[in-house]
Amino acid sequence: MQAVRESYADIGLMRERGLSWAEISDVLAKLGVTARDNQPISPVTLRSAFFLVGNEGRDGGEDGQDEGGMTPRETLDAVHRAALAAGQPSDAEPDATEDAATDPEAGLVPTSEPEPDAGPEPVPEQEISPDPAPAAPALSVTSLAEPADSLDEPVPIPQAPDLHVLKPQDLTTNRPWKGDRMLGTIFVLNDRGGVGKTLLSHHLMATAMLEGLQLKVVEYEVNERLNRLFGPEVVEHRRITQDFMNMMGSGDGFYEFWDQIGPELQRGGRLFDFGGNISQWFFNWAEVSGFDYYVGEGERLTFMVPVTVDLASLSTGMNTLERIATIAPKAKRVLVENGFSGPFSQLDDSQYARRKAEMVEREGVEVISMAPCTAPAWARLTGHRIDEVAQMTREDLVKLGMTPPVASRSLIIIHEWLRTMRQALSPYLRDAFNQSTGPAGKTGARQGAL
Repeated sequence: MQAVRESYADIGLMRERGLSWAEISDVLAKLGVTARDNQPISPVTLRSAFFLVGNEGRDGGEDGQDEGGMTPRETLDAVHRAALAAGQPSDAEPDATEDAATDPEAGLVPTSEPEPDAGPEPVPEQEISPDPAPAAPALSVTSLAEPADSLDEPVPIPQAPDLHVLKPQDLTTNRPWKGDRMLGTIFVLNDRGGVGKTLLSHHLMATAMLEGLQLKVVEYEVNERLNRLFGPEVVEHRRITQDFMNMMGSGDGFYEFWDQIGPELQRGGRLFDFGGNISQWFFNWAEVSGFDYYVGEGERLTFMVPVTVDLASLSTGMNTLERIATIAPKAKRVLVENGFSGPFSQLDDSQYARRKAEMVEREGVEVISMAPCTAPAWARLTGHRIDEVAQMTREDLVKLGMTPPVASRSLIIIHEWLRTMRQALSPYLRDAFNQSTGPAGKTGARQGAL
């Protein structure tokens, strides 16, 4: 714990730059920061100790504590230099480190000045740096730097000028990764199955494509639903199995699995589709893992909770909305009423309606409707991508076995249904991902189809 307290700010800097707890554990071990009997600090212990120190008030690592600490000053300086070099893209824009060169109050003051007109400082030959991100598919954010894949190579100590130790209070815990355009993250979740989580995610993906927006999609499901439709290069499928559930019940597996989400949350541009009975694990992790370290109070998060008129669905959905407020009080909460199993108007005098009205009025919860598609042809289109359905013609439906009159009537209903959903969802996508659409000509043909 003392070693973590002394290196707290530098561990936080490594986390901000995309290193996993296992990678940080390797870095510390190679630089001489270990637990009892010179054993490496395990990733789970490191993570727990880090957030315990944070909960103490982030008061470790002060300059006056050097002589009483257990870690030699040379080791702490080595950790600090490694933290500055870790995960740093070679073409990164000037950041807080460079700003501190001209600000003696910033906490990072070099003791020597660079030579004038020397041009950009070359990247050290062995500096810890991620590989260039590969070309992204149609829906993946291409501007986000990826974390280093591994730290199997010996960790170098760049020969940087001597720096004062970065104090914990100087560390901005939600500083965006270089290249991050402050993209948000959308979660679709409700622990009740069959409420339309995958359909809502499908709508969000199709709307993003039609609007010219980009996002990365991760689905936690038993079956590969979105992954099968859009392909693994667009949708990452993380399969829920019994082994997965058993791992969730273990200490190490629980944290190690969910900790990988942290850097993704910090970079943003993600859509997470959570299958049934998985939301509770996410909330359990968020409540004990320093969730605010990654996302502050949740300003960049949007939680969309679909419900049906089924009482179990309504109960779990409302509980989910309430629990979101505890872990991310500034997150946007959206209640999505999926009417495929019945109209919500029949609940106007119910406890659900009263609680919903209170949430809308006092807590800022927003409500949108997701009506079922009543087109005669819809049953034959359930295995198709919605963005492709939006561009189908009457001849396409006739080829699927429908008569021309039925095909024409179906197209009118389908296009109206898709237009309504697109109008309802696109504001959330634009707000969350803060991007402008591509050239008008790029999406004009598709807009005409709707």
